[in-house]
Amino acid sequence: MIEDVVAQAGKGFFRGVGFLIAELLFWRLCYIVGWPACKILTLGQYPRRVERERAIFRQQKAHTGFTCAATGLIILLVLAVIYSGYWPSSFPAITS
Repeated sequence: MIEDVVAQAGKGFFRGVGFLIAELLFWRLCYIVGWPACKILTLGQYPRRVERERAIFRQQKAHTGFTCAATGLIILLVLAVIYSGYWPSSFPAITS
């Protein structure tokens, strides 16, 4: 009986921790890093500011933020590999 209560509380705790990690890391940090990269790579064309009514229905390729956050995640992963010293020797040297 008590084991079931503790197991369910543990599941809820870890689900909450996973949500916080996803929310803070991916949707906040990665978006902040990826937004300027998307603006630079597309010469200011993406992401565009959209009206809220258009963003709800998604009929006009509205900006959802996922592309910017995914770009930021890729940038952060590449930076982590570069600064950890595991950059493959077959790739061009980035740091000296």
